[in-house]
Amino acid sequence: MRFITALLLAAATCGTAFAEDAPKPKWSGEVSAGSVVTSGNSNSSTYNAKGELVYQSERWRNTFNASSMKTETEDPATGDDITTAERYQVGNKTDFNFTERDYAFLALEFEKDLVGPVRERTSETAGYGRKILTGPEHVMEAELGVGSRQTEAQGTGEKNTDLIGRGRLAYKWNFSETSYFGETIKVESGDSNTSSESVSELRVSLVEKLFALASYTVRTNSDVPPGTKKTDTITALSLGWTFGK
Repeated sequence: MRFITALLLAAATCGTAFAEDAPKPKWSGEVSAGSVVTSGNSNSSTYNAKGELVYQSERWRNTFNASSMKTETEDPATGDDITTAERYQVGNKTDFNFTERDYAFLALEFEKDLVGPVRERTSETAGYGRKILTGPEHVMEAELGVGSRQTEAQGTGEKNTDLIGRGRLAYKWNFSETSYFGETIKVESGDSNTSSESVSELRVSLVEKLFALASYTVRTNSDVPPGTKKTDTITALSLGWTFGK
């Protein structure tokens, strides 16, 4: 916590020096949602939703995001709906740019999974980021940080608090002014578990602010309860709306 507090104080002090010259902040974001319903021999429904809100100034960038996903399948014997997947995620990351390419960050994340091996996970990390590619066609940034993570295992309710290291690599290929392919890889490692997440996204503009989004997510955990798998995958298709861009 001392490291995080010192980092925030340093960022705030430097930010004051640039306040007079900074341009007006800009808000932007996007929301998307999708569903898949099957009937006949197999009755199931999957719903997903995702949103992002970004505050951007000359020195500061704050990104808030949230997502949810739920899958229900009808039991052929009883006709009751059985939840086979249900997950919620909320995150907020604040960046302070020291130079055009270098920045400090503070990331807060919470996720709840009612079916997966980890029922709840909360993390607070801070560190250093570097913009490797700055576009406009190719954009890439890498981050390294440290912090704390609190987890609750599915079923057993076992809780752990770890000091963790965090690494993140994000790449985006803007193959047109309104469409892109993106790949984000994040790893958090502590004594009790090493978790990783890979998200591949393809977004294609349809009409003005309306877009189609396809994503493939792979999540792994090194330590899971008996009888559960270490890897989960999610494929999602959705329509969305962007604003402020």
